[in-house]
Amino acid sequence: MLVFLKWFTNFASMHSLLITSLFLFFVLFKSNVLGEEDLGKVRLVYGDLVYISGLNGAAPEGSQLAAANTSDPSLEVIKHVNDMVIARKLDYRTHLSENDRLITVKRADAPLNGRARRQAIATRVGEGPRVDGRLDDAVWQQAVPVDGFIQRDPDYWMPSTERTVARILYDDEQVYFSFECFMSEHYQMVANNMRRDSEIWGDDNVQLLLDTYNDRQTGFFFFINPLGAQRDLMLSNEGRSYNEDWDCNWTCKTQRYDDRWTVEIAIPFSQLRFKPGEDMVWGLNMARNIASMNEESQFVVGRRSSSTRARYWTSDIGELRGLSVTEAKRSMQLKPYVLPGTSRDYTIAGSDERGVFETGVDLRYGVTPNISLDVSYNTDFAQVEGDQEQVNLTQFRLFFPEKREFFLEGANLFSFGQAAERTGGGSRPPTLLFYSRRIGLEEGAKVPIILGTKVAGKEGRTSIGALNAFTDDVTVIDTEEDDTTNVYQTNYSVVRLRRDFLARSNIGMMVVNKQVNDPVQGWDVYNRSLGVDFSLSATEELNFQGFYARTWDSEIGDSDDARYVSMDYSGTLAAFRARLLDVEESFEPAVGFVNRRGDLEGFRQYDLSARVRPRPENDMGIRYLSIGPQFQMVTDRNNNVKNWSFEVSWWTNFNTGDWWRMEFSHTHDVVDESFEPSKKRDDIAIPVGTYDFSTFTFGPSPSRSRKFRPRVFLEAGSFYTGHRYTVRSEMVFQPTGRLSIETNWNSNWIRLPLVHLNITAMSTRIMYSFSTDFFVKLFAQWNNDRESVSTNFLLNWRYRPGSDVFLVFDNGFGTEGDFHRKNRSVLVKWSYLLGL
Repeated sequence: MLVFLKWFTNFASMHSLLITSLFLFFVLFKSNVLGEEDLGKVRLVYGDLVYISGLNGAAPEGSQLAAANTSDPSLEVIKHVNDMVIARKLDYRTHLSENDRLITVKRADAPLNGRARRQAIATRVGEGPRVDGRLDDAVWQQAVPVDGFIQRDPDYWMPSTERTVARILYDDEQVYFSFECFMSEHYQMVANNMRRDSEIWGDDNVQLLLDTYNDRQTGFFFFINPLGAQRDLMLSNEGRSYNEDWDCNWTCKTQRYDDRWTVEIAIPFSQLRFKPGEDMVWGLNMARNIASMNEESQFVVGRRSSSTRARYWTSDIGELRGLSVTEAKRSMQLKPYVLPGTSRDYTIAGSDERGVFETGVDLRYGVTPNISLDVSYNTDFAQVEGDQEQVNLTQFRLFFPEKREFFLEGANLFSFGQAAERTGGGSRPPTLLFYSRRIGLEEGAKVPIILGTKVAGKEGRTSIGALNAFTDDVTVIDTEEDDTTNVYQTNYSVVRLRRDFLARSNIGMMVVNKQVNDPVQGWDVYNRSLGVDFSLSATEELNFQGFYARTWDSEIGDSDDARYVSMDYSGTLAAFRARLLDVEESFEPAVGFVNRRGDLEGFRQYDLSARVRPRPENDMGIRYLSIGPQFQMVTDRNNNVKNWSFEVSWWTNFNTGDWWRMEFSHTHDVVDESFEPSKKRDDIAIPVGTYDFSTFTFGPSPSRSRKFRPRVFLEAGSFYTGHRYTVRSEMVFQPTGRLSIETNWNSNWIRLPLVHLNITAMSTRIMYSFSTDFFVKLFAQWNNDRESVSTNFLLNWRYRPGSDVFLVFDNGFGTEGDFHRKNRSVLVKWSYLLGL
């Protein structure tokens, strides 16, 4: 017993000494007496960012650091990448050099989201700079420089290979941005586009994202390339949705030098929506794309993603501070137009040339700094290009995008429903409660819009939208069907409300009404829709969406519902989607769009998809892969399967920006009513029955940075009672930034038991830009199944911001029998924007 007590005493003494020593070491560790393992070493100072090694887990995100010889914090940790700690300077004037030693002086209790903490400062000046791209105005010396752009791709969170410096100023009227994009000796500039709203994201470019509400859900996005070409978008739903047809009246100029190219931008406050005040905070991100290296660097880099849309995500941005605009002007813009011309319809026997002279006016008034009123009298869309010819070999309806300016402004707010997307075996059009192309168009023919009004904007966390349009009587002649349709006076009304909640979620409602002045029943003919929807972002990666809608129709005499719910997970290496759409028999939104099969009334649609996006570390030039299955099933309301499709796709993205695509799909289709795959061969029909068929698709998709981009996809497989072979191609040739030649070809060879059939649609678009504000375009397309050829020549000169001259030549021809002219029009449209 004594031996045991002696042993225990010695053991306890030794361990007490050890515990005491560890305790003293811990106390010293927490004091200013430091061990070597506690010190971080500066490896790189990059703008306001500092790359530090040696801290490891001693400095979680949100921790503050100081130089080893002081306790005053000078840095804040915002990111851990591999074995490096990345911190930002709390004061951009802080001086640090490589090999300086740092210590953690304040550990974060919990990791902070550092991505939203990087800040840029806007400097107020009495008068802004002259916008010419030269950046030689002395006023730019007052701006706080912003550099240290970080790669989003390919080397995540590493410094950009080329230096970029941005500056921000503002005065009473506008906010100004400048970029200096430096170029090393072997830099290869890519600039293939000069025309406004062209595909400049494939060029070298700089990008600007402004979240003026600072709600991390909406924003304005701007592109500029070295030739001065502009592109602008309006963002919503955290950047997952965007309207690329929105046009902002802003100014930018560029200059090119041997060692850099420069950009100067001026955006009027009247073109943006925000809440005025002192010391405003806007969400901000800035980026630079280096096309020859397929590299994109940003001011603030969010979570890693292979999605090309990551640049639009408003949740992963920094802050713009220093703005004080205490009173935003309630701008009023008046835009009258005159349109003289001539037209002739050759399908009407004895028709003559008909003179055309129309006038109209568009008014925009800022009701509040955040809400605008648009009024359009005698709305005209003469300059809008015709719809792209499509080949439809299915039982479903075709969907065409909106192109008319009046309906594009604020289109994201009026969006309600299930978005379009690719699914197994093809692509799925959206399901929409409001589809603006139902207004002013009937069977592809124009219906006069006498008056249109629209209110849209956001106050606090509530978005408000209202639209009303009144169309006139017209008789629509369908020459293909040799039929006429009488369209009566119609009033369309839409009201939309949406309320933000939590950090990045919203709930909303929409009411749609169509009222027709029928010659017999008067204004008692109607179709009405009511719906509520939500978007819930549980995390940055996980989002839930859904809606419930109901329609009432005076002619159907019944009302029915539609329901939709979805879950989307989009992580760094994987993504998963699940969808359910349930449409009852009499659900018919007359001002909406439902992708309903001809033989189905009510239906249920299920969608599942999953993808993995590995980034192999090899020398094969592969940046990442995108691999995964997609499954879709459609049933009737009694859960009888009517269609299902399964697809496995493999996409390879190379460091050059080129793609290679392979897909295998299998489709099971139940045909309850025969249908004709060809419009001109109504003697050929797919008979009632159950069919299984498979297709294999493969082909390359070159980088948009290349001057010649041949995209060719080949498909082969079974098709109902026979086989189908398809060639789809898009050829783009841009020898200079001024000239662009595009050709699209979709040809289908169908082999059925008793007949062979070819259905082809082809289009060519040739554009030449004399400057960023003056271009000509020739667009021609042919569809052998519709036996039609159409041509459109457009000259567009924007002689001042918001003011245009258009010269339009339209021709339509028929190819049935002898080649013959069907219609012709020559129009000149002149508009002038007045700021009042």
